[in-house]
Amino acid sequence: MKHLEPDALEAAARAPATGDVAAHLASCAECREHVSRAQGRQRLLAGLTPYTLSDLAFRRVEARLDEAVAAGEAEPSSWRWLGFVAGAVAAVAVAFFFVSSEPALPGVVVNLPRPQVALGQAPFHPLTVLRAVDAQARLGSEAWRPVSAGDVLGAGEAVSSHAIALAPASDERWTFFADGSLSLGGAASLTLGAGEILASVGSPVEVLVSSRRLLSTDALFSVSRVGAEVVLQVSAGEVEVVDSLTAERRMVKAPRALRWSDGSALKDGRDEVLRALAAPAVPGKPWTRFDTHALLAGTDVSLDGLKLGKAPFVELVTAGRRRLGLTPPGGAQRESWLELIGGQPYTAKVELPALENDGPEPDAAALDRVLSELKRQRPKLAACYDKWLKANPTAQGEVTLELLVGAQGRVKRARVLDGTISAASSECLVTTAKSLVLPPLGADATLEVPLLLRNH
Repeated sequence: MKHLEPDALEAAARAPATGDVAAHLASCAECREHVSRAQGRQRLLAGLTPYTLSDLAFRRVEARLDEAVAAGEAEPSSWRWLGFVAGAVAAVAVAFFFVSSEPALPGVVVNLPRPQVALGQAPFHPLTVLRAVDAQARLGSEAWRPVSAGDVLGAGEAVSSHAIALAPASDERWTFFADGSLSLGGAASLTLGAGEILASVGSPVEVLVSSRRLLSTDALFSVSRVGAEVVLQVSAGEVEVVDSLTAERRMVKAPRALRWSDGSALKDGRDEVLRALAAPAVPGKPWTRFDTHALLAGTDVSLDGLKLGKAPFVELVTAGRRRLGLTPPGGAQRESWLELIGGQPYTAKVELPALENDGPEPDAAALDRVLSELKRQRPKLAACYDKWLKANPTAQGEVTLELLVGAQGRVKRARVLDGTISAASSECLVTTAKSLVLPPLGADATLEVPLLLRNH
């Protein structure tokens, strides 16, 4: 009996047969069995996620199939199933990994070896957003939602951003700074779609880029992807690169930068110029949400002397009493104290500097009173030297302390102009000087206070 052609069998598996095909199937048990198996294959292929292989990668697949046929892993057949299945593999890209538990169809290659790729132990932990610029996220097919500092992203979420910094709230020492599109959890801790990931890790982490897995437990590295080109840069530690298709491995140790193309062999990676990488900054815990949208756009914002950027932005920072510096566009810096309180919702209490009207220049008597009070309060400043002396008993030096004293006697700004003392002592002097309370001057005045620190 002449059997149905493969095209007719596949069509009958997709929709109920009619006419001569239906009549033939009614009388041919073997063809009905082939239709049943075709339906199973179609269901399997429909459930696979499409993945487009590069030309080079697909040629490797074709070569492996040819080797299998040459080795006798499949019997030739007039059914031409091998050519048909190879075409289906090309259409769905990853279907060549399918290993059937059913009896083999005539001419079909089965039981192809599948690479055993041992992956890193990198369990996913929810990631907290430290800072985000034009960032959005979604879970599955849900609508995109905006993402801001303080949000927590879970496994399975897709993220798109111009810049986003992520870190786990747990004790795991990961920090990621990403620009582009990525997804969390699932096949890896992070999966990069396009753009760049800068990672600083001190515990197992796994980043998936195309068919390559980057495994590391202690490293500072970045990986970027533009089209089919991938660049890996390792500034500290080492990163193992594993090809999920071939199980080929390559260890990239710092300092090194390599470029690969999708589908190429790892050994063919070419060297790139390694740029300097800086680990993303992670604020100390407890965290609190610092929102600057109430400030004038373009205002430079700093906390404890560390510049955070220009308002408006939202960022997670360390809770507590912090020194806030604000420099509006074209204006001078003003400092105040900021009390940042953790928890939900986050709150902030700001002590803005008092607005003082300019008055006449301070007279000599007012200046004498201020200088006398400074002399009286010098023991407070000397305490900074005592700390230095404990670490170095022979320490001594000179320093000039510049103070901007307000009309009401409050020290508005302090800085060390020059000196031969330790950096820690200088910082202590600046902090102590800002806490001094002096007699009213009637107007702002800048004073230079020379200090001689010597062990008596």
